[in-house]
Amino acid sequence: MKIGNLRSIPHVLIGMVAAMGIMLFAATPANAHPLWQTYSANSNWECGLSKNISISNSVVFQTCLITTPNKAKAQLVLVVSNRSTKAVQLRGGQFDSDLYGVADFNSDLGGGFCGSYTLAAGQARGCFGETVDYGCGVGQVHRGVLYANAADEDWTYPFSTDHYC
Repeated sequence: MKIGNLRSIPHVLIGMVAAMGIMLFAATPANAHPLWQTYSANSNWECGLSKNISISNSVVFQTCLITTPNKAKAQLVLVVSNRSTKAVQLRGGQFDSDLYGVADFNSDLGGGFCGSYTLAAGQARGCFGETVDYGCGVGQVHRGVLYANAADEDWTYPFSTDHYC
């Protein structure tokens, strides 16, 4: 092997390592957690009132509390239903709840964040918060916030739950 060829070996190795790195990162999909997901409500769901988003009477949303059958764990879900004939761009969803700290009716939210999603006409999706221990308490307040299309934030109607231990 000639000396000129030996000099190109580091460049070839660097190129191979870079290509492997690109393949590794490309193979793992980048996604936000939690994601907007399909859902199926059951008897473990307790929901607040549904509400129209501010820019459309055909898109409704609400916050629901899901508990395990033994009431030891709970999570919130922000559900959105698009009853219009046009797609809606969901820019995000999140929660303000005693379940995830203190419901203080401002924007320092917790419990997870769902990012951007295009909600097709006739489609419904849920933004699921973290599953946490369901602490004891009376009058625990839950609500969610939704960012859709170009509108400002829209808040669900707050609702409260009691969990006697």
